Amino acid sequence: MNLSRERTITEIQNDYKEQVERQSQQKKRRRKGLFRRLAVFGALVLLTAIVLASSVWTQTASLSAKEEKKAQLQKELKSMKAKQSDLEEEINKLKDEEYVTELARRDYFLSGDGEILFNVEKKNK
Repeated sequence: MNLSRERTITEIQNDYKEQVERQSQQKKRRRKGLFRRLAVFGALVLLTAIVLASSVWTQTASLSAKEEKKAQLQKELKSMKAKQSDLEEEINKLKDEEYVTELARRDYFLSGDGEILFNVEKKNK
């Protein structure tokens, strides 16, 4: 046999072969379309997960900041309630005439009937 001689083979053209080729091409297109749809769906799921995660993250940060502020305001409320009770006690004391006169004598150096005041300075040692 002569190897140098080329053989040409012609393909058979019939309906069955064309139908098989079309089905093969159609399967390839469907598979490519499936991969595209899955890629788009995966991207949407990933995007949704990122949005939800960032939302949870910001809400957690906001919640912790609000909890810190709540704790601070509760401390402030407690101190204000203590101050309010002290002021209410002072109001009740100011209704007593003897307390008011003692306060006036101490703070404004007023004297009662028949009293003489001496101003004595305290020395720091």
